[in-house]
Amino acid sequence: MSMRTEIIETSGQMAEVGPAWNDLWQRSTQSVFQSHGWIVSWLGSRQASDQSRLCVGLCWMDDRLLAVLPLVTRRHRGVRVLEWAAKDCSDYCDAILDPDPANGRAALELVWAAVVSAGRFDVAYLSHVRPNAAVARLFAARPLGLELKPGHRSARSLQVQNQGGTGQSWFRSLNKKARNNHTRGMRIVGESGPVVMRVSELGVSTDAVLERMISLKQEWLISTKQSNAILNNDAVALRALVKELSRQQVLRMFSIHCDDAIVAGSVNIVNGTHMQAFFAAYDPKFDRASPGTLVMVEYIRWAFDNGITEVDFLCGEEEYKFKFANAQTDLASFVGARTLVGRIALAVGERLDRARQPEKPAEVAALGKMVEA
Repeated sequence: MSMRTEIIETSGQMAEVGPAWNDLWQRSTQSVFQSHGWIVSWLGSRQASDQSRLCVGLCWMDDRLLAVLPLVTRRHRGVRVLEWAAKDCSDYCDAILDPDPANGRAALELVWAAVVSAGRFDVAYLSHVRPNAAVARLFAARPLGLELKPGHRSARSLQVQNQGGTGQSWFRSLNKKARNNHTRGMRIVGESGPVVMRVSELGVSTDAVLERMISLKQEWLISTKQSNAILNNDAVALRALVKELSRQQVLRMFSIHCDDAIVAGSVNIVNGTHMQAFFAAYDPKFDRASPGTLVMVEYIRWAFDNGITEVDFLCGEEEYKFKFANAQTDLASFVGARTLVGRIALAVGERLDRARQPEKPAEVAALGKMVEA
């Protein structure tokens, strides 16, 4: 039986391929970030100003889908850039492959060659690739159609791994200052009223908590003059993605309440024995209690009491993550030019990257150690 490739360019085509995509995704045990529902939720929530165009590569063997390469093209300063679909809201990006090693590898090579041959981009920039990603070996080698090389920009995600104990034993393993800070923080919150920690149950509406978290986060972004892609356009994307997590029954929302006030909350993804902290917000009125750290401690304790072996803080090296992280994952990026315009753009970009002096937090060197705040 021979393999054939296809390039999806429209929302209608995306809808049609949904059942086959879902079947392959379930066979592959890939991340929720590669699920059909996740990509479609992002697609439907794009702003009118988002000029990205679908360029999703598929490889079939008869009616059986063997590979999906979820990509889009986007214009950036006149250059057509090939990138991952839903990149702005997906911390880990990858292809989906048939679990049969021979079929999966061959299908991935063919579908990548088909995307390159379609010729709809000048530069490929594919980031957030984990070391064990399906595409990692292909991109690190000499893939058909276009050679990619490691990009200058990389990212890191931080995790706290269970060393085999309960949530309480993990908490006791923290240093004295960390434990005292948590107790003190809860006591400070309690000065305003009764404190309750709530965990969403499957099938129970979390809309009220989510809306309050969105409001708090938007206020914080305005006050700090920052932006967040999933909160643009009145957080349409975030609402759609959380709805999809709920539909897939992988959503867990953790929130600390004081009377009727939400002190802090976290939207998390639970998939098997792994939990990912996707979105968080807190009320600055409780700043003195470090509410963001309080909810982190509570969901880590819950996780280790409920069979979770790893809590993943996802991308970013924010200082607060180093308070608890004892593991890290380095994420690679891969770039390649298909046209003369692309080669010029890459050369200019590399020159600018070398001129920059990025500052990384000092805590990077102290991974796994408590930050003495």
